[in-house]
Amino acid sequence: MAVTSGLSVSPDTQGSTAASPGRRSAWALSWPLVLGLVLFAGLAAPGGTTLLGDPDSHWHIAVGNWILAHGVVPTVDTFSFTFAGQPWIAKEWLSQVMLALAYDTAGWGGVTVLSAAAIALSFALLLRLLLRDLAPLPALLFTLAAVVMSAPHFLARPHLFAFPVMLWWVAGLVRAVEERRAPEPLLLLAMLLWANLHGGFTLGLLLCGAFALDALVGARDSAERRSLFMAWAKFGVAAGLVACITPYGPESILVTLRIFGIGETLGMIAEWKSPDFHSQPLQELILLVALYAALSRGLKLPLVRLLIVLGLVHLYLRHARNAELLAMLAPLVIAPVLARQWPSLRSVSEAAGGALARRVLLLARPAGRGALALCLAVAGVAAVATVRVAGVTPPAATMPSAALDHARSAGLTGRVFNSYNYGGYLIHAGIPTFIDGRGELYGGAFIKRFGDAVNLRGEEPLEQLLDSYRIDWTLLDTAQPANRLLARLPGWRLAYSDAASTIFVRER
Repeated sequence: MAVTSGLSVSPDTQGSTAASPGRRSAWALSWPLVLGLVLFAGLAAPGGTTLLGDPDSHWHIAVGNWILAHGVVPTVDTFSFTFAGQPWIAKEWLSQVMLALAYDTAGWGGVTVLSAAAIALSFALLLRLLLRDLAPLPALLFTLAAVVMSAPHFLARPHLFAFPVMLWWVAGLVRAVEERRAPEPLLLLAMLLWANLHGGFTLGLLLCGAFALDALVGARDSAERRSLFMAWAKFGVAAGLVACITPYGPESILVTLRIFGIGETLGMIAEWKSPDFHSQPLQELILLVALYAALSRGLKLPLVRLLIVLGLVHLYLRHARNAELLAMLAPLVIAPVLARQWPSLRSVSEAAGGALARRVLLLARPAGRGALALCLAVAGVAAVATVRVAGVTPPAATMPSAALDHARSAGLTGRVFNSYNYGGYLIHAGIPTFIDGRGELYGGAFIKRFGDAVNLRGEEPLEQLLDSYRIDWTLLDTAQPANRLLARLPGWRLAYSDAASTIFVRER
């Protein structure tokens, strides 16, 4: 049986239980600050390329530079030859400009530092938000589990910059339900930023509706229900209007529908596949531990909040890229309920427990200004080392620089038939692509046609596809089956090959 929503810990109670109001040293650390610094230092470590392992990072930077150069946002495709001139929007334009500025200022080291900073800020914020309801230990466990779940998607892409505003938005909605009121108007700023940073803001609008329903279901009487309905309705309308304050207006919302309209073909793209627990066993372990804890302890969630959590689980099991949504948002959704059902999970007085317990609790309070300045200085030193010393570059799997250098030295021109993962690099290099990571542009039918041809399956022969698009040369991953056929096809010759990539050229 589900419990109803309600205020978990009143502001007065929370203030008195979390910590005494005595003076705090300017050099006092805090758990969020320590976690943020550790994450930043680990991800921005010199020599690391973990954050640069996604091929789409290249074209996001190229789009950002296009926007900076032209002073407007694109409305048609100018980066491929297969869909040149077709309608296309850069729905994540603000993140792309940020990535471009980081790259133009400090190269790939700058991109790495900016991305690491976004991740560090996000999980420090998550921990700080959880500490409003929970004691340090459960808050830390939730946050560390979220880090592990989200780690495979720690990539230099627009979604990283949306993490902090996503947390701000959802935490604001949860707090409004708990305090039996509508969200604060200032929260609309989070939606404004989110709508211009990443297309996932459409989930934020859906969650707004879900939490509004949660507030109505948990109302104490009909009078409160009517009052909440009007207040949440006004906020919801305002949120929808604010989400349209982008260079494209409401078109940014419609793009989400086009992405999911690709259908089953999404499964051909790695990030849109279901999670693979063989390669990510820790994610499975965390899910099993969470399920065990909920069932063994008799966790009871309000009906709507239970449906929200189940929805987040569904999104993750459907597409692995949604792991961070489940890992970061579910704890925020259930934390107040946990604090109500098990008061032992709340923060306790500093006077309780031994010396170690008091020290742990003290770290739940905000850090002192001196400690914050020192940690920022350490992070700055790490950032300078990454930019000036590390020589950070993306992996060869997404950046076939040797192959492209050969193509240029050999004077190869014309249309290229490229691997999906090479599309972003070619865009960044100024070469029109056959295909790249902009799935909403190409659509499911074209992506499937490409996948069938490059893997030598389906009804259309590879040579027919190459002829129909007047392909002059190919740049494919060496392991792709299409290379074996090209080696036997008349009119094609091998021009270059290494462990990562292979080039064939049409003979004239």
